[in-house]
Amino acid sequence: MHPLSDFFRESDKRYLAQAELKLLGRYTLSLPHRLAIYRQIRDQELALLQPVADGLEKSLVGTSVTAIEQSLKLGIAVLRTSAMAMLTNDISSLDDTLRWVRQSQANNDSQQTDELCFQLMTQQLEQRLEAAHFKLLLPYLEPFQKLAATAA
Repeated sequence: MHPLSDFFRESDKRYLAQAELKLLGRYTLSLPHRLAIYRQIRDQELALLQPVADGLEKSLVGTSVTAIEQSLKLGIAVLRTSAMAMLTNDISSLDDTLRWVRQSQANNDSQQTDELCFQLMTQQLEQRLEAAHFKLLLPYLEPFQKLAATAA
């Protein structure tokens, strides 16, 4: 369960311990950065994903447009879910999307296309975000990168 959710759920039973207060303090201090990252991704989504789409089309000559579109839709869902997980500092919120991606890849045999999509998307994020912001977002993207890499 998400630690911050635990804090609120248990608030009528006890006060936070020192370590929990530190965790909450670190999250609170990082919230302005998290909001800035989330807003930037939200506001620049099209500009960020257009080079990804172009790169997929260029690299996957002979792949159907439907397959490329499917990977892009998956990439958009991954980007949005990862951004929200980063904003709320809740890596466990990625679990449902990870299951969905696994199922989609199994149903569509799209591991290679998805892996390239995730790579291109990560490259775009690294280029467009400040280094510290990219570092804050990266842990929420990595489960999908690992999934694509291990499935390929």
